[in-house]
Amino acid sequence: MQVLTLSVLSLLLATSSGDVELCMKCMCNKKALIQPLYTVRCSHLNLHDTFPDLQQWPKYAQLKGTRMAVNFDWNNVRHLQRFPNIPGIVSLSLQHNNMVKIAGSAFVELDNLKALDLSYNQLTEGVQADVFQGRYSPQHYNPLGIVVLNLGNNQIHTLSPHSFEHLPNLTELRLNNNPLKTLSPATLMSLASPESLQVLDLAYTGLSGLPEEFVQLSSIRHKLQLLYLNGNQFSHVPQTLAALGDSLQKLSLNENPIQELDEDSFRGLLMLRELNMSAMSYLRRIGPATFRHLRSLEILFCSYNRNLTELDAEAFGYGDNRWTLRELHLQSNALHTLPTQLAPWKKLAIVDVQDNPWRCDCNLDWFINELLPLLEDTTPDLVLGLHCSEPLHLSGMSFLGLRNSINSSFLCDGIVRSPSENIQRHSAGLYPVFQAVSIILLISIAGLAVLYYLQLTKNVTHGTQTQVISDIPYMRVRTEVCREFAS
Repeated sequence: MQVLTLSVLSLLLATSSGDVELCMKCMCNKKALIQPLYTVRCSHLNLHDTFPDLQQWPKYAQLKGTRMAVNFDWNNVRHLQRFPNIPGIVSLSLQHNNMVKIAGSAFVELDNLKALDLSYNQLTEGVQADVFQGRYSPQHYNPLGIVVLNLGNNQIHTLSPHSFEHLPNLTELRLNNNPLKTLSPATLMSLASPESLQVLDLAYTGLSGLPEEFVQLSSIRHKLQLLYLNGNQFSHVPQTLAALGDSLQKLSLNENPIQELDEDSFRGLLMLRELNMSAMSYLRRIGPATFRHLRSLEILFCSYNRNLTELDAEAFGYGDNRWTLRELHLQSNALHTLPTQLAPWKKLAIVDVQDNPWRCDCNLDWFINELLPLLEDTTPDLVLGLHCSEPLHLSGMSFLGLRNSINSSFLCDGIVRSPSENIQRHSAGLYPVFQAVSIILLISIAGLAVLYYLQLTKNVTHGTQTQVISDIPYMRVRTEVCREFAS
């Protein structure tokens, strides 16, 4: 039966795709998968509608067994009309259309629609509840099956309280790059409609806080797994996030004006597996026990923080037995040193600390002798960006070159010392050398003085006789010459 169905679909595609308006203007293709996927690409055609007449679509699009991914990106569909009965569409994208209005029940005929992308348009508060209304009858209501909805990069300041009441199956909602500024009561009410929101993107929305009402929503508490808060105005990690501790697995705080992280920053987030806090230009310090409460943390991205100079040795603050971290990304910060006790380094699969202004002194001796060989064996590409910035005579030298160079006098035989201790140690070691050289110089000078005195005395003693003897013929010759001139 399945073979017969596939044959019929193939026949319909061969006989019907080429003579319908949609496939004459757009690219209609079939991907040979276990269950065939038909793609319709209508992007960059300056279209003003989405072919609202059923006769404009190929016959196979009307079959319930069909799966279609339809793309209308980069057109000029400012007023989106209602789609015809096309049960085959499972994915629909309408990015970059300058869209300002969507007709009521626009998607009601798309019974199998799972992913809808309306990003990069001009939608405002006009996203009303009836836009996503499903099939309705007095006996039965069949809501839309949309699981993923992207409303990012629009002009939404607030949402209608009932915007998503017809989307009970919605699990992923993206509202990023909208000028929300705050989560208004109406917006909070709209977020409460889905039964289980697992992914919520609130990046670049101008938020500076998360109200308690947000984390108490039935659609979010105990259910939200991924939360994007990057590019906002948070000056500290919202303490209300602790209420999501039993479900939240990934948190992004990139590009927020947070200056310092401490033991209270991530308290309660016991299930968090991935934390992103990069490109935070105000971040200067990560204090002790900052990550102590993140008992499930596996991946930490803390990179491109240009003012991050201090990373406390006890930032993780838990023993080897509870260590779960597998990836540590600390590249392109302002770190000068890396504490050896920060992590059990052999338990990490990835350590990326490239492009920091490393101070190559005694404190990095352990790095050169212990961590560097480990990185060479596991991830050799992550050692290429390791260079000294200080001291001046080592500036620009790679860690690999330093290890293989005889000019590595800052190494301390595995003992980590402070810079002041290092200076004292080297000074103490050089003092006997200075003494010996001084004594040798004094003896040499004294010896030369004695030799010079003896030589001078000898010259004086023999010099008088030589002078008298040498002067006698000189005087005789001179006298004879004078006499000749006189005559």
